[in-house]
Amino acid sequence: MNNRHQGSPSGLPAAPRRIGLKYCGGCAPRYDRVEQVRIISSSLRGVIDLLPAGGQDLEAILVVAGCPTCCVETRAFGPLPILRIRSEADTRLLIDEIKAEPSRDLAGSTLSVVG
Repeated sequence: MNNRHQGSPSGLPAAPRRIGLKYCGGCAPRYDRVEQVRIISSSLRGVIDLLPAGGQDLEAILVVAGCPTCCVETRAFGPLPILRIRSEADTRLLIDEIKAEPSRDLAGSTLSVVG
């Protein structure tokens, strides 16, 4: 994890965490993926910045898949932790985890998978 995200005395990151956003192809969505990203962005405003997955200085990739299969190819993201949202419940879990411990290592998230 980049040192600038070690956190302040309040437990909040010193700067918003840079997380790349990757949507699935949308072949069989079971929920509104775009709306869930809006919820994440507004709920975690100032704590995370969701950026294009090909961006620089990212500390994780958030894959927003429309179904439990989550067939998005993630090898191109190399060693970055991959966080998967496959349902509205996953959205709530991600928000709750980051709010509970804003500076935590994202590789330790319950939504993290090996790329």
